[in-house]
Amino acid sequence: MDEKRGDVQEMSDFELVVYETVAEIDKEGGAADIGTLTELIERPEEEIWAALSHLVSANHVRSTSDGFVLGSHDWAP
Repeated sequence: MDEKRGDVQEMSDFELVVYETVAEIDKEGGAADIGTLTELIERPEEEIWAALSHLVSANHVRSTSDGFVLGSHDWAP
């Protein structure tokens, strides 16, 4: 799997919040679903979907059947 990731500096402050929330859930062995993200971040679902869309397109997160998890990365868990 040699997918190119977007530059983390291209993330907006809000996208970084969404990314960090997904990362925290992923670290605990779960996948972040939209309901959980909306509850934890307390922002409109549309804003979260927009952030997720950008994060997925940049390969920072990926979608699974259970929700969103971190994309490939080059640092240790």
